[in-house]
Amino acid sequence: MKEKNSREHTTEPLPKLGPGPYVELMQKTATKSTDQKSAYIGLLSLWLGDNILDVMDLNLAQYDITESKFDLLLLLTLHEGHTQVTPSALAERLGIRRASVTAMLDWLEKRSWIIRESSARDRRSVHVRISPEGKELVEKVLPSFWSTCGSLMEDLEQDERDVLEKVLLKLNTNIEKRLGMGR
Repeated sequence: MKEKNSREHTTEPLPKLGPGPYVELMQKTATKSTDQKSAYIGLLSLWLGDNILDVMDLNLAQYDITESKFDLLLLLTLHEGHTQVTPSALAERLGIRRASVTAMLDWLEKRSWIIRESSARDRRSVHVRISPEGKELVEKVLPSFWSTCGSLMEDLEQDERDVLEKVLLKLNTNIEKRLGMGR
C-alpha cells in the first residue's frame, strides 16, 4: 500500500499573491477592447466587497448570524406593513437563486426570526414576514452593524470620504440600471 504524502492533509492557507499575478493574467487574456486600468480597479472593487463581507460576518458572528441573513431580515423589516414579501421577490432583490433564499428562510425560521404564511388568495404562494423575535434581534444587532459600517471608513480623511461617497453613489446607480433593480 502506498503511503500518502503528509502534505496532502495540511490546512495551510494559500499564499497571498497580491495584484501582480492577476494583472499579468489579464494582460495575457483580456481582449484588446478591455480597458485594463478599469478592469484592475473593478478587480480591486470585487476584492474590497469580499473583504467587507468578511469583516461584517466576523462582527456579526457574536449574534449567530451572517451579513446575508441579516440583510434578508433588514429587507423584511423595511418592507413590513407595506407589501407582502415572497421568497421569489427576496431572491430577486438579493440577486441569488430561489433555492438559496429557501435555505436562508429555513435557517431563519428554525430560530423563530421569520414567519412564513400561505397566501389567502393562492395557497400555493407563500409570504414571509419578520417575527417579533426577529425584530428583537435586528434591534439588538443594528448598533454593532452601523458601527462596523462606520469603521470601514476610519482610515479615510473627510475629503476622501466625500469623494468616495460620490464615486460609490455613481457606480451603484450605474450598476442598478444595468441590473434593472436597486435597493
